[in-house]
Amino acid sequence: MSWSHRLLELDASGGQAERPPGGTGGLAGAVAGLIAQQMASWPQLARGYAALDAVQTRPIQVGRSGVVLQHNPGRIRNTTADVAAAAAGERPCFLCPGSLPPEERGIPFGADLVILCNPVPILDRHLSIVHRDHVPQRLDGSVGALLELAESLGPRFFVLYNGPRCGASAPDHLHFQACARDLLPVERDLAGRAPGSAAGDGEGCVVLPAQDYGRSVIVLRARDRGTLGHWIQEVVGALPGNGGEEPLVNIVCAAGLDQLTAFVFPRARHRPSAYFAGGDERLLVSPGAIDMAGVVVLPERRDFERLDARRLAAVFDEVTLPGELVNQAMERGCPALLR
Repeated sequence: MSWSHRLLELDASGGQAERPPGGTGGLAGAVAGLIAQQMASWPQLARGYAALDAVQTRPIQVGRSGVVLQHNPGRIRNTTADVAAAAAGERPCFLCPGSLPPEERGIPFGADLVILCNPVPILDRHLSIVHRDHVPQRLDGSVGALLELAESLGPRFFVLYNGPRCGASAPDHLHFQACARDLLPVERDLAGRAPGSAAGDGEGCVVLPAQDYGRSVIVLRARDRGTLGHWIQEVVGALPGNGGEEPLVNIVCAAGLDQLTAFVFPRARHRPSAYFAGGDERLLVSPGAIDMAGVVVLPERRDFERLDARRLAAVFDEVTLPGELVNQAMERGCPALLR
């Protein structure tokens, strides 16, 4: 089945009268129509949202950051996905149109992307935004689309990018995700940490090393997506890579009324050593952008019940790029942003 057979007659720009009711106009309205249609016609999605309503959560404090633990058994496949290049090349791509469930439909975003409903949501209005072509997960060349998506969805959503080696369960197929912005702990925690004046009041960059927040995060704010996109590329380009490969990074973006914000999480590794341990030392956690932003997904109940601040701090410490390396990279590659 091709994408032409997967697309609903909904205008992602909000300009078609055929769009189902219940939206707020624009892309957010088209997304509301998509979710309503898919909930009614795709049983797997309806079951996914019923399971989301039943997930258990509990808050813990990790250093200066608030974290929400989420017991979500449906995410076991994503958490344990084999993301090695060889494994990805041997399986059918589950983001290509021929591999999607028969009932799954989407709406177009621009010429290259399709917005789909994620059938195993972590948060409300969880979307997968996939490239129409089977092209590798890569930030280079796609930052503009990521920010345009955040701006078009508006202030009730956040969008994210998981690097191919630190969170993307389909590293062979370019995709973003988006979720309702109701729960975004990193944004709440860092609301008072405004960037300096690198490009004017309210714009610029703040670097929070791991010891200051529990995990390294670079906060970028700008009034237009061209400026923010340039800064994101400068920051990611300054981070240490591995033989020309993209640096390990997760990015969360959100639009305000007159400003765009990006939280860039430099990573040291994808999974902590506890993921590979045996017996009682095993901890099935595989941090991606949502986890780094403060919603830690745990598919197994025993991990949800026993994970404490000390163990989670150790996980964050292991998977985040150390603060001294982040500072060195920024001072070497992006000195103008730090002034």
